[in-house]
Amino acid sequence: MSFLFFFMEVLLMFAWYQKNRKKTAIAYGIVYVIACYFMLLSYIPKEVVLQKASDKISLAAPIRVQEAHTEETVQTERGSDAKGIQKTYTCKLFGLIPIATMSGTVVGDQSVDAVGRPVGIYLQTQGIYVAGLKEIQTVSGEKVSPCAYILQEGDYITGRDGKELSDKEDLQEAVEASKGQAMVLSVVRHGEEMEVKVQPQETEDGSYKLGIWIKDDVAGVGTLTYVKEDGSFGALGHGISATSGSQALSMKEGYLYETSITGITPSSIGSPGEISGLIHYGSAARLGEITRNSNVGIYGKMNGTAKTAYAGNSYAVAYKQEIKREGATILFGEGDAVEAYQIMIDQIDYEPKEKNKSFVFHVTDEKLIDQMGGIVQGMSGSPIIQEGRIIGAVTHVFINDPTKGYGIFIEEIDRKSVV
Repeated sequence: MSFLFFFMEVLLMFAWYQKNRKKTAIAYGIVYVIACYFMLLSYIPKEVVLQKASDKISLAAPIRVQEAHTEETVQTERGSDAKGIQKTYTCKLFGLIPIATMSGTVVGDQSVDAVGRPVGIYLQTQGIYVAGLKEIQTVSGEKVSPCAYILQEGDYITGRDGKELSDKEDLQEAVEASKGQAMVLSVVRHGEEMEVKVQPQETEDGSYKLGIWIKDDVAGVGTLTYVKEDGSFGALGHGISATSGSQALSMKEGYLYETSITGITPSSIGSPGEISGLIHYGSAARLGEITRNSNVGIYGKMNGTAKTAYAGNSYAVAYKQEIKREGATILFGEGDAVEAYQIMIDQIDYEPKEKNKSFVFHVTDEKLIDQMGGIVQGMSGSPIIQEGRIIGAVTHVFINDPTKGYGIFIEEIDRKSVV
């Protein structure tokens, strides 16, 4: 019986289609045109960076770029190639139908020393970071979460009862000293300051707890992307965060240190490998200071001797509209043994939702695949070179296929520094 009903429904749908096929064809046609329009827009960046005012822009084959307007906002000795020149372009389908506009900024020649060497990274948070909430068992045997709906993951605790807290030990001591009395915490949430009232609970062992996971520093190994002539550096291509995918931690201070690689766990499908290293703390091994932790990398200034020791070959910067879906190389290695590994650029996203996932590549170098299984954690920040110019850096590895990874455009790694 159910088959009969299904068959009748199909016949009715077919009859309706025959009666309305002209309208249906028009509707499908409109949907198709709209889909094609948005697909074309994905091939057009909203803004581009240019080295020279005379540089031509080439995009996907059906799209032609025509200069519409030029405004010289800053006059310097460099004339037409000076910073401050703003351009507006019209993007036309087959050079005839305008479909989008695009802005351009002329920055002059840019170059950096590509590095590709692992470094030790240490960062202290600005406040005590709340990494999560948990239940605790009270002295009466009841399971409670004292800070539920009061604190939340991502909060920064900066003080209690009007007094500043310098680190997590300060908070732990204050909670213990409260003996269960309510306390007022100063909290920063999404950049806004507030005060919240919490009440520590006595646990089975007689201690007092708030039921929160906290941290005030992080350490690890990452790869230095570039060093500039003035000693400024960029690394990682993504921020240092408490958990994968979360916002970059608000930092109080941070430093780069020398590191020795103690081992590499190769990647495999479903299990990204990692680089293990020993960080050499101490003033003698300090390479530089981290001044900014952002979602597109960490930045700062190298010490004079470290700048000289870590400076690699100088490469001109290539911007996103100049990147090709062709072969490129990743620079990575320890000490003087930095090697160039072959990759292929597969996809380019001019306007990605996440800046540190600007393009997709896959490893073609058999040596890298044999030794590491592809990309491993700790290679984030490894510079990517194409046609003798630096185009970006490695940021993520695909868990389901470690021979594939994401990269970030060099212009996004540190827009203020490079552009």
